[in-house]
Amino acid sequence: MYQKTMKILHENEFGNIAKCKCCQELQLSLGSVIITFSEKEYMNFDNFFDEIRKDFAIEKPSESKQKKYVVVTNHKGLVLSFTYQELYNTIELLNFSTLMLSVNQLTSLSEK
Repeated sequence: MYQKTMKILHENEFGNIAKCKCCQELQLSLGSVIITFSEKEYMNFDNFFDEIRKDFAIEKPSESKQKKYVVVTNHKGLVLSFTYQELYNTIELLNFSTLMLSVNQLTSLSEK
């Protein structure tokens, strides 16, 4: 059922981002958590992560496997806790998925 209605924009070892072909909503799956967004909400969430990307770019992989990165998001009171690798994978998912959304929008405009 999932594969018939959802188009996966990008996936990695931590999760995926998919878009519903029927309602156009986006689902971000991170480990065992699924977050649903309208496209506007998703873009706001991605923009929110710009500051995290900047901070994370200078962050070194934690020597302690116990270190957690707590992210208080701008989405409906959502608070996420990540290891270094989980945050890295989340940023990678957002980067590629946002790029895919932009490409899809451009190709749909050129088809009109």
